[in-house]
Amino acid sequence: MSDRDAVRDALFQYTDSRPCRLLWGALGDGGDLADLDLADYVEVMRVTDGDVCLVTRADEADMYLRWDRSHGSFVYAAFWPPWGVVDAGAGDRAHAESLLAEQDRPRPVPFAETPFANDGPAADLSGWL
Repeated sequence: MSDRDAVRDALFQYTDSRPCRLLWGALGDGGDLADLDLADYVEVMRVTDGDVCLVTRADEADMYLRWDRSHGSFVYAAFWPPWGVVDAGAGDRAHAESLLAEQDRPRPVPFAETPFANDGPAADLSGWL
């Protein structure tokens, strides 16, 4: 299953959310992800309870962002291969939007395909948060 299919499967459970419907349409109908604003992307992460995450480029690093219900915040981690985590932290909605505004357009990814999942390198960021 592709990342796109896994994201659509997660979004299917939240069709009552406008941002989720917008992202669903953009992924399924060949729509343009640029039609979504950053607030929509952030809301999709929150509504899906972290099942849909975002990845973007932060300089030379890949930055992953997700909603973490247990902390009640948006958590991010930037990786610069092969060195690992180069930046990480947590913040509120405004912080998440500002992080995304400084980078290239985000790409939605399923939680299972991020470093936050399956004891990945960002599964425990307690030293950074």
